[in-house]
Amino acid sequence: MKKRKESFWGLHFDFHATPSDGIQGKTLNEEDIRKICRLLKPDFIQIDCKGHPGYTSYPSRLGNAVPEFEKDTLKLWRKVTREENVALYMHYSGVYDVKYCSEHPEEKTLMANGYYHFGSTKLNGRYSDDLLIPQLMELAGEYEVDGVWVDGECWMALADFSNETLEGFERETGIKLNGKIPRDREDEYFHEYREYNRALFKKYLSHYVDAVHEKYPDFEICSNWAFSDHMPEDVSVNVDFLSGDLNPLNSFNSARYVARALAQQEGHVWDLMSWSFRSNVIGRAAYVPKHVNQLKQEAAAVISMGGAFQDYVAQNRDGSPKMNEVESLKELSSFVLERKAFCHRVKPIHEVALLLSTYDRYQESEHLYSRTGYERTMGMSALLCDVGDSLEIVCEHTLNKHISEYKMLVVPELYSGLEKDTIKSLLDYAKNGGNLVLVGKNTCSIFASEGAPFECKQHAEFLEEATKGSEDGHNNKTSNKYVPYIFTMDNQKYGALFSPCEIISDGTQNAIFSEKASTSPAILSSTIKYGDGTITPIGFDIGSQYLKGAQYLHRELMKKISSLYEPMVKIESVLGRLEIIATEKDGKKMIQLVNAGGTHADSASATDDYIPPVLDIKLSIDAPNAKKLILQPEGRQLPLTKDKNGKISTTINRIDIHNTIEICE
Repeated sequence: MKKRKESFWGLHFDFHATPSDGIQGKTLNEEDIRKICRLLKPDFIQIDCKGHPGYTSYPSRLGNAVPEFEKDTLKLWRKVTREENVALYMHYSGVYDVKYCSEHPEEKTLMANGYYHFGSTKLNGRYSDDLLIPQLMELAGEYEVDGVWVDGECWMALADFSNETLEGFERETGIKLNGKIPRDREDEYFHEYREYNRALFKKYLSHYVDAVHEKYPDFEICSNWAFSDHMPEDVSVNVDFLSGDLNPLNSFNSARYVARALAQQEGHVWDLMSWSFRSNVIGRAAYVPKHVNQLKQEAAAVISMGGAFQDYVAQNRDGSPKMNEVESLKELSSFVLERKAFCHRVKPIHEVALLLSTYDRYQESEHLYSRTGYERTMGMSALLCDVGDSLEIVCEHTLNKHISEYKMLVVPELYSGLEKDTIKSLLDYAKNGGNLVLVGKNTCSIFASEGAPFECKQHAEFLEEATKGSEDGHNNKTSNKYVPYIFTMDNQKYGALFSPCEIISDGTQNAIFSEKASTSPAILSSTIKYGDGTITPIGFDIGSQYLKGAQYLHRELMKKISSLYEPMVKIESVLGRLEIIATEKDGKKMIQLVNAGGTHADSASATDDYIPPVLDIKLSIDAPNAKKLILQPEGRQLPLTKDKNGKISTTINRIDIHNTIEICE
């Protein structure tokens, strides 16, 4: 059976078993499991084991199994998957365990509001030694499964305010709280206390991973979302692979954002999971399976960055698979598997980087690890991808590894700011010849105060106080209403923006804005020479505004700014929206082409069977030694022309979802 580092395509099943589910295994049969393995040919399967309610869906000896079984469901899954040479992993809820917390109230997390959390276990408590480690040992030893995908971990880890944890903080940091508990952001030592609790999570994670590995070194362990955009840090625990499950409501944008956050963790294999269904329709809970084209597009966003892909189908309440949905995934399986040779473990060629700041995220994060404020970075990643920039995401721990190799480096909208050393590195990057782009009025203000060669002038964010409470003639209250500004690049095409700042510099103008067409315009963005490079401030929150209300002029502005550098692959013309990722594998350049069109970001479109193809594509490619261009996985040779400078160009009639140009030199 393949190890996770060799795996490219997998299936995930879970249902978070509870005692009310009835008899486990009643309709589970060997033939269905075998059909899944043979029809869809997964490298691995993950199945339910213990969900957030805290009950196991197999007859565990450790006292937390659901009460009724017709058969040992896990033994049957293991028997068939072993015979079919498919690796078997468990979905297991870690920190999040309602049953354990209810039976051990002293092991619950005490929250800042003075109440105990119903399901979050203390990070420095007995949970891992009482249950987690013994249960993983049972799975590895008695059932001989290949590994575990531990859910409910970093995103459910909470700061604990019990006396034990407060005393540990004082003892280990030397900080004396003097009875003043750091509950709120305004409290002294608030961030230090949260950082201490983050250290407790990593200690908890390392403890159980190392304990299980000591006895079962081949048992592979992943903590869901650890060291991802939720927890954007250097990998400091001996986990075997990284993984996460996508936002089911905007999965394509989620996929290309978090794929890049994981891809930066060099030397660590990773995968991402799509939900094969939407869980919410018109604001109401519902279960609606997606069309296969949507899943293929989500898969393309993951595999084009070098990751493996898995798809999640909910199990029936007795642990049996939903076979009608499973059988419908044959087309998805074929789509993924035929691209393995051209995508699996590819590495991005450094072109453009977007900063996901660990420091800024942790200053803002609602919990110890969360996606609070993700819209700014996710929106900026979507915008850069949509205009054809071959994009990577970097955090502070990866920024300086390749900083001089990036042709453009983008700092998205910041909540709090960056550490002084990071700002210096970014300014030095520009001074030494790089193109630094600063997005949003807060980011621009921060850099202006740190010596960047421009000034920021704030403009009103909301309508004046005198207008509050009035109506605009259309029964719309104007209380606390944002001022709608207009912006333009050429005084011919106009867009709307909110909360801008004016950029004052001697740079080259990119765009202007004004409150009304009749008022004098102000500079919205300009490009300023700085040493051997450039700095380009953009005086409004273009990333988050693009995510929530995309405008074509957002793309026009970013295309203009992206013209500051010469990309390896340039879209000369196209009908549709094409995402480009320049990658390499085994010494060969692979250009990933992803159709970024469709209704994936539209909350009014729950599922969709049609993604318009990208047509009439003309590309120029900086590959002077290229002898052939092969469009994969079809194996079709593309036309190749070369100009006197050695730059080549090619045309492609149509991209439906994803293709790879293999450059043969």
